[in-house]
Amino acid sequence: MNKTLLRLTKRRKTHKKAFGAVPGQLVHHEGSVNGQIRVIHFDSKTLDDRIVDSVGDLAGYAASETTTDETAAPRRKGVTWINIDGVGDIEKLGELSRLFGIHPLAMEDVVNVHQHAKLEFFGDTFFFVARMPSGADGFNTEQVSLFLIDGVVITIQERPGDCLEPVRYRIANKLGRIRRRRSDYLAYAIIDAIVDGYFPLLDQYSEKLDEAGTLLENGGDRSLPLHLHNIRSDLLLIRKVVNQHRVALNEILRDEAEIVGPDTALYFRDCQDHIQQLMEAADTDRETCGELRELYFAMLGEKNNDVMKVLTIIATIFIPMSFVAGIYGMNFDSDASMLNMPELHWAFGYPFALALMATMAGGLLAFLYRKGWLA
Repeated sequence: MNKTLLRLTKRRKTHKKAFGAVPGQLVHHEGSVNGQIRVIHFDSKTLDDRIVDSVGDLAGYAASETTTDETAAPRRKGVTWINIDGVGDIEKLGELSRLFGIHPLAMEDVVNVHQHAKLEFFGDTFFFVARMPSGADGFNTEQVSLFLIDGVVITIQERPGDCLEPVRYRIANKLGRIRRRRSDYLAYAIIDAIVDGYFPLLDQYSEKLDEAGTLLENGGDRSLPLHLHNIRSDLLLIRKVVNQHRVALNEILRDEAEIVGPDTALYFRDCQDHIQQLMEAADTDRETCGELRELYFAMLGEKNNDVMKVLTIIATIFIPMSFVAGIYGMNFDSDASMLNMPELHWAFGYPFALALMATMAGGLLAFLYRKGWLA
């Protein structure tokens, strides 16, 4: 199996819902990892960033109407960001769902990580699924599920590692307005960081296209068409995934959900502008990829034409010479008649035949040169 088939096979391996499974049931999928729980709680003056051992430690961040524990303490004021790296611990996710009142169907989508980017509302819960580019070779994404629940933002990642460090850095160092805004702004900042994560990815593909162009200028390579095909396929997938985010953000702006304030909706529009830039960049790179493929085949065709021209010239020159050699190669008896090749008994017969061939070849070369067919 070649590398292209391996890439396509790997791309199709996703967690699928089992046939006949109960809706809302959480099922562990092979390969899922168990991640740690990180809590960042902040307001304009204070910051608490720590790792917790269990979901029970999050009870202080859940609203009283979402938890069934009557003895729970009042929720802390401020904005809370709860991040879980990995969807392998089904019991932990189920406990999280009960604590924050997350709908079972939404949590089922969290575990089944083949979801496309989308937005759904479950009552007062804002549920956004994003596809975050990963650092693996080629184009790969991982699912990030985001819940916005009355002052709390919960992100559940498919596996550890993300592109959200700039958001955490802004929170830790009081950069921008994030420490002074509500949780809907934090949700925007996370989604915007994920979208912006596609810009370096597209820059990598632009560099690959520049390298392919340089290789083409130096004569090309037989593997170049397949390489360009793989790049074009990845760019098509990138555009598709980015467009899914655009559709999901359109839902936020069209529905004007109460959980997203009008001032934050303006920032979501700016995120849409970033998506539009990504789509245009992907389209431009795809066109460049197609043009490079066409140029490669045009150069290949021109090279083949040059080879055929050289072979045709050689054949054109040697056909008359072969004719002369064929004539003098016939077995006629010159003693039987004076018309039967008298040159066979001539002392200069052989030099005469060679001179005749050379004259014919030189004449044909001069004719082809005057026509410009040797250029």
